Amino acid sequence: MEKANSCMKQLKRQLEEAEEEATRANAYHRKLQRELDDATEASEGLRREVNTLINTLKSRLRRGGPISFSSSRSGRRQLQVEGTSLDLLSDNEVENKTTDANANETPAAPQPE
Repeated sequence: MEKANSCMKQLKRQLEEAEEEATRANAYHRKLQRELDDATEASEGLRREVNTLINTLKSRLRRGGPISFSSSRSGRRQLQVEGTSLDLLSDNEVENKTTDANANETPAAPQPE
């Protein structure tokens, strides 16, 4: 009887540990899903913004408006269309923004095995 109780306690402990591990895995999955959703939303927003810019440039080109593109020593670029200018980030600035965004993220939980 005592052996059966000991075995039962051990099985309960194992079950609790498995449930805790499943809870951690589910929390990690939800975190990754949120990050994916955020990245997808940001990507869609940028895609819409780029498409709007492309359509604007196409319409201005059809009207024959002047377009110029300049680049500075720092790598910063500027697009000018009919008196309107758009500052474009340099490759280094894009990389720095990506690095800054990654630094602000919370560290990922260890992946379940």
